[in-house]
Amino acid sequence: MSETHPHTLSRPRSVLAAWSMAALVLLSLAHGARTGLPAWPAGLAAWGAGFALWPRLDRKQRRFTLMLCGLGALALVLAVWRGSAPAWGGLLTQNTALLGMLAAVSFLQLVGLGKDGAGELPRGPRALWQTLASVHVLGAVINMSVVFIVAERIAQGGRLSPRQAAVLARGFLAAALWSPFFAAMAVALTYAPGARLADVALAGAPLAVILLWVAGRMPPPAGDDEASGFVGFPMRPSSLWLPLVLTAMVSAGLYGLPGWSSLAIISGAALTLSTLAVMVASGPLDGMERIAAHALRRLPAMSGELMLFLAAGVFATGLQALMQADSGWMPFAHFGPVQASLVLGVMIAAAAIGVHTVVTIVIASAWLLPLAPDPVLLAMIFLMAWGIGLALNPMAGVHLSLQGRFGLSAVGLARANLRYCLTGYALAVVWLFVLGAWRGLL
Repeated sequence: MSETHPHTLSRPRSVLAAWSMAALVLLSLAHGARTGLPAWPAGLAAWGAGFALWPRLDRKQRRFTLMLCGLGALALVLAVWRGSAPAWGGLLTQNTALLGMLAAVSFLQLVGLGKDGAGELPRGPRALWQTLASVHVLGAVINMSVVFIVAERIAQGGRLSPRQAAVLARGFLAAALWSPFFAAMAVALTYAPGARLADVALAGAPLAVILLWVAGRMPPPAGDDEASGFVGFPMRPSSLWLPLVLTAMVSAGLYGLPGWSSLAIISGAALTLSTLAVMVASGPLDGMERIAAHALRRLPAMSGELMLFLAAGVFATGLQALMQADSGWMPFAHFGPVQASLVLGVMIAAAAIGVHTVVTIVIASAWLLPLAPDPVLLAMIFLMAWGIGLALNPMAGVHLSLQGRFGLSAVGLARANLRYCLTGYALAVVWLFVLGAWRGLL
């Protein structure tokens, strides 16, 4: 009997997963648009896709998924034993909107980068700054696929230097501090109830600019293979139309559709723009074929993200129920910039030893919500932990992906960011006090 490889899917499972993911996008969008449709149908679609995609997960992903689900189930049992009444619906709805947004944003990959990759590549210090800007602005919209596009273009002889890899990772991760199209923002809005997208993005954007400056000023030392100067990626005006149009659409949606959730507005903008761009570029028939091909190929490829957030939803539901059942010790009497700085330091330290930021966000949220924290301050430490902490995490997707494609050490890439992350943390602490003054918390 032949054994099925864990990364392969049968055709029926792949089609089922694609249809389930598409249903997840549309159902979560309809719920966020306040049509009256409940959230649980989208949750059923998400778990249906998870069932279909289970064979695609590798052993490590399966273990991590089962561990989170097991801890969540244990917390639920303990909560019931202590007399709590868990919000069982959270098992279906906790991260539904988040997953729908991630799947919707994936369609922006169909738009591409235009002609930015054509022509001769720049070299030297200016090329480094151009690369930081390119991967930051484009990654804020197209997400991690832009890291591979840029890396493949600037790799010399198929080899990417550690310095180039560090610039790509830092520039990309800093977008987590403000981008509406990043998973980090969706997680922050989900686990910091009451946080508004406009306020959080406004609070994070200045720090992102500062971190980009730090990333450019203290890159890892150049190797012998970079004696002729840093080889970078050009930032051209033609690449800016996509971020600018999307920003305008989301801003208009936040203003004109106050009843919609932020994640639904982001999903709707991403789907609308990607569909129109593909139709204009390829024509109606070919455009529909490209969209269908993306749904069949790319949506099932999100198996890792899907199962991570489904399992995190189970973990969060159990943890929240357990916290409600235990009205004893609390970490702080209140939550201000000092407490936020301490929690952020712990979250970054946990990231440095390989703990996924989603896990620490779920724990911190369940732990701190009884204190009624300021939602913007809470959301910001989640984004900071993502944008700074993942640069130090050897298990971060961006590091593992660069290791798999270019043979670089994920641990080496993470450790090369130590000085950058320590500086970033110090700046983040200062910024938390600035935000505290802005929000009237000092």
